[in-house]
Amino acid sequence: EGPLPSDGGPIPIDPRVQALLGREIQWDRLVRQGVRINAIRVDPRTTSLQLRPLARPGGMEGLSSLVQLANQQQAWVAINGGFFNRVRRLPLGALKANGRWLSGPILNRGVAAWNERSLPRFGRLQLVESIASPDGQRRSISAVNSGYVQRGISRYNADWGPAYRALSGSETGLLLRAGLVSQRLSSDALEAGVPMRGDDQLLVGRGGTELPWDPGDRLQLESRPSNDLGQAAHVIGGGPLLLQEGRIVLNGATENFSASFLSQGAPRTVLARDDRQVWLITLEGIQDSGPSLGETALLLQQLGLRDALNLDGGSSTGLVLGGSLQVKGRGVAGSVHNGVGLVP
Repeated sequence: EGPLPSDGGPIPIDPRVQALLGREIQWDRLVRQGVRINAIRVDPRTTSLQLRPLARPGGMEGLSSLVQLANQQQAWVAINGGFFNRVRRLPLGALKANGRWLSGPILNRGVAAWNERSLPRFGRLQLVESIASPDGQRRSISAVNSGYVQRGISRYNADWGPAYRALSGSETGLLLRAGLVSQRLSSDALEAGVPMRGDDQLLVGRGGTELPWDPGDRLQLESRPSNDLGQAAHVIGGGPLLLQEGRIVLNGATENFSASFLSQGAPRTVLARDDRQVWLITLEGIQDSGPSLGETALLLQQLGLRDALNLDGGSSTGLVLGGSLQVKGRGVAGSVHNGVGLVP
């Protein structure tokens, strides 16, 4: 950890990373149609660096700077990841690391999914889950380990953190241990916080949704992804999906984004690929607020990219290279929930 230069500028890039630039790591700095583009490119099949989702240790609640996140996870290159609730400091979308859903996908939004030493694949993803008792009572589960609050049943486990605390008023809960309902939890108990250990599963009913089981009942969880992207070891969610197989597939309505979100200009962060390399990209407007999502998709298509996923943007947009923050959206180093990085 070197000191800050006296002028307060970015700290120098780690010499180990500097040594890889132009060899294993390509760093393109381009200007296209009034947009400043920073793109880091590597071939995950041949490089010593591996693509990884970056999550803070110790659970899903909390934010940190992108530099902190990169340093904690030993990432030599990092961009910010998916969306989050800034007030509650909780994730809103898919985050899967080493085969575990730290945060489940929501709203059929776009994801990138990959295994060791492979290029990511891109598409839209949902988890299809239900829970049933032997007497045939079955309920669908709408979200897993998610800060996205809606009516229905959500499921949480220890990957969410050491405890679950209610995210809305008048929730009810069932704690499952070894497939059996071990206790029924009142709204007050959920407000106070429920510790989660080992393979505990917590079912949370919101908006008056009934949990029709009692302590001692045996329940069976069924879980499958809507497509094979959900089988990958690592998944990062964002949206909308911008490119698939070289075609622009931007469809905000399909992924439940508002019309205003789609039309506004902003700094952007994108995970993408061509036929050989994975690209970690930021885009910023030079004279204006930045490109719209449609303009972003067109720019990426013109760069010859095959698949591309929009991640969180605006003040979340950031690029860290060798411990040095090279890009900060809207000129501020915003706090973020998660990221995507290249880890030796």
